[in-house]
Amino acid sequence: MLEIKLEEKTDMLLKEIAYEINISAEDLAYMSIEKLINEYRMRKAIREYVEEKVSLGMAAEIAGMSKRKFMAVIEDMGVPLNVNAHDFMKGLGFLYRLRGYRR
Repeated sequence: MLEIKLEEKTDMLLKEIAYEINISAEDLAYMSIEKLINEYRMRKAIREYVEEKVSLGMAAEIAGMSKRKFMAVIEDMGVPLNVNAHDFMKGLGFLYRLRGYRR
């Protein structure tokens, strides 16, 4: 378990904020650290995906979310999908099957 010691000013601000939003200072600190870690994971996943170091699925795994959700997030951010011909045809085949078409 990690224990951290805050500077007095930071500790006082943390407690003030926690009081204003009606949660414990410990819960606020925990939530803040979790948010920082999740943001880091997302930035890392996007960076490695854009640099083509990892696939879409691996990037989603790094980000800690499903591939579908990761795709929606990067689409909202304007990040282009890196889709090769094989992945495109695989997706197209899936759509055909979904709609009941035959090749």
